[in-house]
Amino acid sequence: MSMTQVAFLRKAHIPTKTQIEETIQGLGYDFKILGDSENITELHGLSCSINGHETFFETYFDQPTEITNDWNWIKPDLTNQDSAISFVWGVDFAAGACIGLISIALIDKGQALIYYLDDEMKYSREMLVADTPQFMSEIEKQKKNTIPSSREPKPTKIVETD
Repeated sequence: MSMTQVAFLRKAHIPTKTQIEETIQGLGYDFKILGDSENITELHGLSCSINGHETFFETYFDQPTEITNDWNWIKPDLTNQDSAISFVWGVDFAAGACIGLISIALIDKGQALIYYLDDEMKYSREMLVADTPQFMSEIEKQKKNTIPSSREPKPTKIVETD
């Protein structure tokens, strides 16, 4: 199952990789977009690291009409936005956290309008900020379930002697 979140904004207002990273780091997260390009519109996906968890998700850059042709409920909100950035990911909480945080940066730096298409929902900055700790909590739960703790007792081999 894939999920899609879309940001609508003016192409001239799309922040650089460094501006996005600095905005998110200012929120208290250890965040990096992996790769060398400063221009995120040149990438066909983003590899990111959030608090040490690496992830990847697809990105698509389109004209807003490419999205609103299928999602009419968004049209009334759009005014002068000339770009749409779609973020597509699967069941990956690190990707969800990164996309939410990048969306906050797009709002802060580019006055973006953010929509989660699967639930036909418009996101505010406050909603995205509130969702992030939930994603981070789920990442930690996954980490605990997949990586054995160093405090857990290690299995021992029983040797019988006569």
